[in-house]
Amino acid sequence: MTVEVFLTSYNLAEEDVKDHTVVVIDVLRAASTIATALHHGARAVVAVPDMAEAGKIASNLDQSSYLLGGERDAEKIEGYHLGNSPLEYTPEAVSGRTIILNTTNGTNAIAKARAARHLLIGSFLNAGRVVDFVKQAGLDVTIVCAGRRNRVSLEDTLCAGMMLSRLWDGKEPGLRSDTAHIAFTQYQTDKDHLEREILRCNHAQGLREKGYEADVDYCLQVDGLPVLPYFRENQLVLLDESELASVL
Repeated sequence: MTVEVFLTSYNLAEEDVKDHTVVVIDVLRAASTIATALHHGARAVVAVPDMAEAGKIASNLDQSSYLLGGERDAEKIEGYHLGNSPLEYTPEAVSGRTIILNTTNGTNAIAKARAARHLLIGSFLNAGRVVDFVKQAGLDVTIVCAGRRNRVSLEDTLCAGMMLSRLWDGKEPGLRSDTAHIAFTQYQTDKDHLEREILRCNHAQGLREKGYEADVDYCLQVDGLPVLPYFRENQLVLLDESELASVL
C-alpha cells in the first residue's frame, strides 16, 4: 500500500485518485459538517463546487426534500437554509433531508476526487473510523487536504498526519512521499499540544474572530463521531459496518 498526501487540492488530477482509496480532509469545517449531518440523520450530502451546480440540483428536487447549506468567507450564503457550521446540522434540522453543500474549499476538493475507487470524508471527528476502512480496503491511498484558498492549512495537515500515524502504527516507513513525511512529522511534533497548535492556526483564528469559537472546539474532538461518509452514486452517504463487504 502506497500513500500520497496532497497538502492542498489545487493540483489534484484524476490519475492521482483513480483506483485509490481517497480521503478528503477539511477539518474547519466542511468534513466535520458532513459527518455531523449524516450522523444526525440526513439522507445524503451532495457536495458541489459552486452555487450554479447547487441551484441546478435543487431545481430538480422537491422543495421539502432538501436543504441548501454552504458558506463564502465563513458566512452563510444568502438565501441558503444553513451555513457551514456543524452545530447547525441538528437532528431536528436535517433528519430525512438531502443536504446540498457548497463551501469555499472542502466541496471543491471532493469534486476533484470523484473518480476514486473509494472516496471518504475525514476529519478529527472520525479519524479512527476512516483509518479502519483504509486498512480494510488495502488499496493505494491518496489523502487530500482541502487547505484554504489553495494554500496549506495546518489543521488539515495535522489531521492527515494523525491518520498516517495510525495507519503506520506510529512508525514512518522507509519509502514514503515527501508530503506524507511532512504531514507525519508535523503531527509527531505537535501531537502532545494538538489543540493549542490548531487554535493558533490562521483558519481557526479567523473563525473565532467571526464568532465561531464553538465550531472550532467541536471540530477538534478526536474520534467524537465514529462515522464514515462514503461517496456513492454522486452523493455522500453513511456507510455502516453491515455494508462493508458489499463495497470492499
